[in-house]
Amino acid sequence: MRLTKTLCAQHIGWHFKKHWLVQGKRVPKETGAVAELLKLGVQVKNPEDLVNAKVERKVVDVVGSLEKKIPEDSRHPDWHSAVCHSYSDNSVLIGGLPQAQALTNCIEIQSFPKQIEDVIANQQLPNSIDKSIRHAILASHVLDAEQVKLPKVRLPERPAFNLPRSYGISQERVNRLLVNKLLHETEKLAGRSVSMRRKLIDNATFKTTINKDGDLLGFSIHAEKVVFANRAIEAVKGKFEGDLPDLYPMKTTISIPKHHIYQTDNFYPLRMDINCSHPHTIFTVFNKNLVKNSHGSDVTTSQIQARTLVKAFVVAAARARQLHGASVQGALPKPIVVQSVQTDGRTFHFGVLQLNTLDLGAKSPSKNYWFHRQNYDLFSDCSYEAGRLHLENYNGDVFRIFNAFYNNA
Repeated sequence: MRLTKTLCAQHIGWHFKKHWLVQGKRVPKETGAVAELLKLGVQVKNPEDLVNAKVERKVVDVVGSLEKKIPEDSRHPDWHSAVCHSYSDNSVLIGGLPQAQALTNCIEIQSFPKQIEDVIANQQLPNSIDKSIRHAILASHVLDAEQVKLPKVRLPERPAFNLPRSYGISQERVNRLLVNKLLHETEKLAGRSVSMRRKLIDNATFKTTINKDGDLLGFSIHAEKVVFANRAIEAVKGKFEGDLPDLYPMKTTISIPKHHIYQTDNFYPLRMDINCSHPHTIFTVFNKNLVKNSHGSDVTTSQIQARTLVKAFVVAAARARQLHGASVQGALPKPIVVQSVQTDGRTFHFGVLQLNTLDLGAKSPSKNYWFHRQNYDLFSDCSYEAGRLHLENYNGDVFRIFNAFYNNA
């Protein structure tokens, strides 16, 4: 039977609701029970005092549960009165490569060392290697199954307009897959006799602190992949002359943030007693969404090349401090050579640093050497066109340099 308003009025549930409303408005009558209980010495309490009783809460200190935030002032245990110019992964040298040279006391040589140049010119690779590298590029850029929300794309002419968010492979995964695949192809060509003398580590951290002309420089960087070898790379033969860039009126520490809270420890990820502990090649990634200028402009090519140099310098300096102790401040007993490769998934920058001295002062008698070439584009476009894979302007020279760096000893 369909319920109507008349039937609902006679429904038993309706009667119960009305009954509770009427009974709730009744006023309790005085029965004299309270007076009788008080005569017998029985304490009578108000029901509201029992229902809404005030409970006194005590603060209990539980070790390890909630850590108190340490104030970032002079009360901090790592507070120092002297400021430290702290360089990290997201730092950008506004002066670009010239500032990096003046900061690390490096002379620029716009070519690779002779042994690497000879390997690049004389190496003979199989005809199938270009096909393998093309497949590695496609596999890392468009064929991987990862689908995440990509960073926002802004239009310079319409800065307030929000474009629809797109999904695809994150840049971190693209770079990791590409470097791993290039290393895999290189190891296959080198053979077991070479690859067994190399060890790979992901996301290695390096820290060191150096004094330069009265300023304290603190470096803390990490490399996405590091190749360690059982034998250090031989120093480059010959002596190179050159002058450091003149940054006047700027200082070499411009655009490097200053902090009072810092640590002056030196950190190298491997112990000296490990067989493959010598730094060979570091691979770092440039992500334009994370590395930006403080004034908001795009990072220039010179600034990207400066990151390649500084990161190689930090690795070499951390290794020098591990081998010779924190007391070494001048020329090293034996130069340390570190190869550095930086990429954003498409553009590669190769460089070789020879650390001769940790004396970074302007009057230092010896200089460090920085060998590098200009950037190389592995390709110009890698995407889908009309539902088919498309790779345009593939550059095979990138892998040939990559292979020469890996086999250098």
